[in-house]
Amino acid sequence: MRGVLEALHQGDYDTAIERLTRKALFGSKEEAREALLLLAEVHSLYGEEGLDRAHRALEEAYELGGLEFNPLYRALLAELLALEGRSEREVLPLLLPTGDPRALYHQAQALFYLGRFEEVLGTLKEGLPAFLAWRAEALKGRALERLGRHREAAMAYERGAELALGLERYWLLLDAAAMWVEAGEGERALLALEEAREEVGEMEGAEDAATRHYLLARAHLLLENPNRALEEVQEALRREEESGHKAYGTPLLLGQVLLRLGRYPEAMAAFQEALARAQGEERPYVLHEMGVAALDQGAYLEAEEYLRRLAEEEGYPYRAQALADLAEALYRQGRYQEAESMAKEAMAQGAEAAGELILGHVAYDLMHLEEALAHYRKAAELSEEGSREWVGAQEMVVDTLAQLGYRSPEEILARAEAVLPHVHPADEWHQALLAYRERAEAILRQGRRPN
Repeated sequence: MRGVLEALHQGDYDTAIERLTRKALFGSKEEAREALLLLAEVHSLYGEEGLDRAHRALEEAYELGGLEFNPLYRALLAELLALEGRSEREVLPLLLPTGDPRALYHQAQALFYLGRFEEVLGTLKEGLPAFLAWRAEALKGRALERLGRHREAAMAYERGAELALGLERYWLLLDAAAMWVEAGEGERALLALEEAREEVGEMEGAEDAATRHYLLARAHLLLENPNRALEEVQEALRREEESGHKAYGTPLLLGQVLLRLGRYPEAMAAFQEALARAQGEERPYVLHEMGVAALDQGAYLEAEEYLRRLAEEEGYPYRAQALADLAEALYRQGRYQEAESMAKEAMAQGAEAAGELILGHVAYDLMHLEEALAHYRKAAELSEEGSREWVGAQEMVVDTLAQLGYRSPEEILARAEAVLPHVHPADEWHQALLAYRERAEAILRQGRRPN
């Protein structure tokens, strides 16, 4: 079987399948059984496309006898059934205790298809043949990706790339780069993408090239290189035209880059293209980008339009935040009662900090300063340090305490010092906070309290 395993590692599946088929037909009973199990294994690598052939190979192997309690046979059968969408009740009883790395790999695949991602990580074991070793690392990467552990996923994909050859190595490096981007590590993403480019050379297809340039654009945007990001995303769009495969995410990214460059009308045109390309569950993401962009631009009626359309979309995972953004759009138009109502709905769905912030703004504008202060303090308490809501809440607690006659100068000082590192020096809030801090320090130095 050594020649077959080498062919599989080299990606020469036709040769491997031909040799295994011959062995299944002309080998001894034990050789045929072993060949058919490996043949089923090879077909399983094709996913849904290989289901029928993998099932046939397993059935032929089973007919030769002796496999009813064979861990590899049962693991392969479990994988195929899980891939078909069978229930845990049908799949899990097939998984037998074993120390065989191959059987454990296919058990892990079955667990992955069942959505049991943590168990995938605890099932895989070293000692796999080369054609499965890199796939095991890729499987770890996919499981970690589903669990939101992007940095670990990137490292798993890179370990897989070290073991893989040719295009498989190239694709794993692209996966690693995507995870480095999600982890916010632009430099690591660029290193992986450069390695991928060197690996593929002139063999790169237009669709893959579009993906690589898209990831380059995202990495450069992370690294505050918007002009370079613009070049890369435009190249990604050009490659998409060439390939005929047009993803909604590429014009969406173009819009984000253009916003960073202050080119709002062009950004909205890019978002419109993304919306035209988007399908089903992709649409809400585009509408949210458009709503937030319009909100930041001060186009509040336009923002309201997009965010109301978004509110009608079912199953959007960030619906609560979208409702909070809609509450802000209503608040900015001076529609306080509607804004308050929408903020409370957003809070009921989970966006508590953002909702408290809007309620604080409404109360502040109506000069209900004690009420505003309570909302702002609550928003700061509920939000993550450094987040948009946390920064806004801290700023407004300081401002409100100042409006109340510099009550609690210790709190003004503490909150101003906490938030200042998160406020850009060019932001008007930076100077205001410095002034509030200076006044609070003076009061404390004088050892007196304002009336």
